[in-house]
Amino acid sequence: MQREQESDNHIEVKHVDFDIREICIQPTTTDDVTIGVTQKPVKQVNKEQQLVSAYEMKFKTVREGQQAVIYNHLGQGRLLEGPQRIFLYRERLTYLKLFTADLYDYLVVKDIDGNVTNKRGPCKMFCNPLLVESIEVKQAIKIDANHMIVVYKRLKDSDVQRRVIQGPSVFVPEAEEWLHQFSWHGCDAKDKTRMIPGFYKFQQLAVIPDQFYYNVKEVRTLDDTMITVKLMIFYELKDVIKMLDTTQDPIADMINAVCSDVIAFSGRITFEDFLKQTHKLSELKSYSQLLQRADRIGYTIQKVVFRGYHASEQLQAMQSSAIESRTQLRLNVEIEEQKQKLADLKITKEQERAKLVQEMEKERNRITNKRCLF
Repeated sequence: MQREQESDNHIEVKHVDFDIREICIQPTTTDDVTIGVTQKPVKQVNKEQQLVSAYEMKFKTVREGQQAVIYNHLGQGRLLEGPQRIFLYRERLTYLKLFTADLYDYLVVKDIDGNVTNKRGPCKMFCNPLLVESIEVKQAIKIDANHMIVVYKRLKDSDVQRRVIQGPSVFVPEAEEWLHQFSWHGCDAKDKTRMIPGFYKFQQLAVIPDQFYYNVKEVRTLDDTMITVKLMIFYELKDVIKMLDTTQDPIADMINAVCSDVIAFSGRITFEDFLKQTHKLSELKSYSQLLQRADRIGYTIQKVVFRGYHASEQLQAMQSSAIESRTQLRLNVEIEEQKQKLADLKITKEQERAKLVQEMEKERNRITNKRCLF
């Protein structure tokens, strides 16, 4: 018996041992071991379907631009590139995922032998499990004109090379390269004067002038008055190589140095003298340790601004009362001076008026005497 098959169908032949075979396009002939022949339509497979049972027989289509890997019942695999239509028998088909990188991306490809390669975009690549363990799409590092990055590279002789890349640039690291991770003191989001160790983490180093606020707490004067000095420090990076070689956290170094300078300045004078000399805290010559430390780590201090001070509530109340009293006395003096000036003005005007009256009286008498003579 022979049965013809339509173009979109396949023939299923079942043998006495219950083994099932699928035959496409070609007609088949039954024999003594055949117990049934059935004509069935070809099933359409969804693109998202990844696995096919090893004992299920069907047709699979790999479209143009797609790739797939076919595994047989022994676990052996082979690569299939579309467009193709293939019949599977005791085989499993897996569609490969496509990874694409644009102009500002790159692919990190890890082979099954452990080698890692970075491919700059634009590019695309299928994740073939026969050769590749994983593929990851990462963004290239965009560096503007006011920043730079520090890159380390492992050489073949186990040495490490360091280089600095100045922006503007778009940087794609090689597989054996990594970026320096900076971890500095950073200001608290709720309190700009509170610095938290390791709070500021970044990879791009700013080369423009910057500043930070800091309050030097528990500063004791010569007469044991405890105060808090408020400062604003302006700085600029000049030598990045010196900074990398001499410090891990330049902000912490500046904070320690400025605290030493403020404590040394306040410890030599009383609180009253401190109030009279606060203008010196805005002069760079008052911060010798800060200037020396900044120079050793590749920075320059442009200026330090004294933003005021804060004392205990009791001392602050006494100070406020004293200021209020001095202000009131000054106002009283000014009021009294105005009163005296007004009194002097009244006396002067009265004297001028009396003198004018006397002159008018003399002139009247002179005229009267002259008339009597005639």
